[in-house]
Amino acid sequence: MGLDKGKQNEQPLPVRLAAAGDEEAFAVIVQRMTPLIRTQVRRCRCVGVEDEDLAQEALLALLAAVRTFRPEGGAAFTSYATTCIYNRLVSVVRRSKPRFHHEQPLDDRPDLPAGDGSDPVLRLQDREDAARLLQQLRRRLTPLEYRVLITRLSDCSYQEAAAQLGVSTKTVDNAVQRLRHKLCTPFSFRQ
Repeated sequence: MGLDKGKQNEQPLPVRLAAAGDEEAFAVIVQRMTPLIRTQVRRCRCVGVEDEDLAQEALLALLAAVRTFRPEGGAAFTSYATTCIYNRLVSVVRRSKPRFHHEQPLDDRPDLPAGDGSDPVLRLQDREDAARLLQQLRRRLTPLEYRVLITRLSDCSYQEAAAQLGVSTKTVDNAVQRLRHKLCTPFSFRQ
């Protein structure tokens, strides 16, 4: 007997298991954090950066957050992940726009928390893990399911996703149902 949606969201996220390489635990985190990812993508939308790119970057930031989260730091995982995702998306948006000499970089603003991407080794690891994650997603999902995942993570409604992909709303709904099933079954992110 499964948990109802309300009780499921009250359960703590299995961050330690996911950080230890448990793919099923990571899939649970992705599923439960999807509304947060959509919100962050919507917040950071800009001309010149596709929502799909922002959604992928948000997934990469979530993966990095899982790997680098330390509960002894005093922050809740959701707060930490939100900050990691937002910082990553702001970085992507900032890199996509031409800079003028009178602009102050966000990194120099004291009112914003510092990003966690200062260690080049961790950044390289993040990129490698992200590439493996995307490769696994592309391998496991059909091209349509992958495109539906990206559009849904970009906060498109079923109708918007259908219009963007040139398919019916029912096709999007069916793909989402298959995605839920596939993302809840374990798969390997590590080589």
